[in-house]
Amino acid sequence: MIANRAIIIISPMFLSKDSKIEYIFIHGYTGGPTDFNGFPEFLSNRYGVDVKVPLLLGHGTDVSDLDGVEFDDYIKQLKEIIEIDLEKYEKVFLVGVSLGAILALDLASEYPVSGVLNINLPTRLRFPLNFPGLYSLRHFKKYWPKVFLEEELAMKNGTTYYPHMNIRGLKLIKDGKKLLRKKLGNIRAPVYSVHSVYDRIGSYKALFDLDKKIKSPHRKMLFTEKIHNVFFMKDSHGFYANLAEYFENEQDISTRRKVAAIVPAYNEEENIAGVLKVLKNVSKLDEIIVVDDASTDNTGEVVLAFDEVKYFRNEVNSGKAFSMQRGVNGTDADIIFFCDADLKKLTPEIVNSIIEPVFNERYDMFVGLRNNLTQKMIKLFALNSGERAITREMWEMIPDKFKYRYRIEVGMNYFVQTYGRGFGSKKFDYYQTFKEKKYGLLKGELLRWWMYLDVLVAYFLTFEDYLTKLSKKDLFSSFKIFDLWGHKR
Repeated sequence: MIANRAIIIISPMFLSKDSKIEYIFIHGYTGGPTDFNGFPEFLSNRYGVDVKVPLLLGHGTDVSDLDGVEFDDYIKQLKEIIEIDLEKYEKVFLVGVSLGAILALDLASEYPVSGVLNINLPTRLRFPLNFPGLYSLRHFKKYWPKVFLEEELAMKNGTTYYPHMNIRGLKLIKDGKKLLRKKLGNIRAPVYSVHSVYDRIGSYKALFDLDKKIKSPHRKMLFTEKIHNVFFMKDSHGFYANLAEYFENEQDISTRRKVAAIVPAYNEEENIAGVLKVLKNVSKLDEIIVVDDASTDNTGEVVLAFDEVKYFRNEVNSGKAFSMQRGVNGTDADIIFFCDADLKKLTPEIVNSIIEPVFNERYDMFVGLRNNLTQKMIKLFALNSGERAITREMWEMIPDKFKYRYRIEVGMNYFVQTYGRGFGSKKFDYYQTFKEKKYGLLKGELLRWWMYLDVLVAYFLTFEDYLTKLSKKDLFSSFKIFDLWGHKR
């Protein structure tokens, strides 16, 4: 057993400001919440946000307690935290230092966080830590003394840290790097990387590796200090101000973003008033547009009774997707909320819950799953729900071949998942009026099967697009889930 400076009891940190924004800080290996040297308090006080600094497994006691902890154990621990917090907060940012930076990027590849700050990412180790076979020395010596600069030790006065490094840290970095290499392309959140040019542990060239893989915006800041944990350099307060500016830019999305609801409708005189009454009370909506697809009943008269609703009418019946596009053409909104006109039990809370993940830039699209029988039974059907928020930019990317009648939802799902930042979904307690009830049993059933045929065509079109993409790549390397040799390619 190695004696450690456990003068202060290491424990997790949580700073609450009753905010809808949270920062989760992930400390380094053989570190703790004090790794961040006052930066969590700085952010919490400056912006009035909640800050959480978990204590990673095996930490807080003796360095020997880290002997059996694997990289996956840390990921599992942090996933339990982030899954709860993403439900609770509108925005969640991740901050990681050293091994914590690898963990933060790994989580960002799977979860819709709003931004990632990584400090001194150690995926490219410096000599002698990158020496082949160095980890085999664990059979002779597990714990190695750390080397600190004099000024670094002075700044660490009053904090808790381990004076020794567990050699298993090399294995954890290797395991994390291997997993991250496959997942970096999935990161959709903006990434800000900070690295010391003369860091004694990791090379700043690791940031150029990120540039090749990450599709989202990636900003970099380099320092010349030789310290691995830059939170303990001399001018820490000036450093904090620079980091805070990044978060300030990323979290100020804005309140200036405009959201419009578009309701395509055909012969909905009995249902549409209930939907419009709900939309009127949705705080996130700036505009409500109804596009009447040449109804033969009194749909238009019902809509015109709502003064605050913009009304368009198609001269001839042209289909749902045409009406959706006409609605988009009639607004300059940044985010579009599409909504069917025949819904029951819809509430303002449900609509806000569908809009918020897109408004807060977690996803390019979010789908509300209905409580209808077929949608409860088959998730694929549920994902074709008409209630969804989508960015205007993503909508405009969707080819015209999908903007035809009922092909549109399948096309949206495919294009957002393939070319955007992905989409999220959640089931709510509302449902759609059955076509058989609206139009009678025979006509309703015919319309339903016509819709199914349109959806089937849309799936063929997505497959056609997928094959076009494959023609430019190695066919076998694209079918990872059908690997006949039983190993990952």
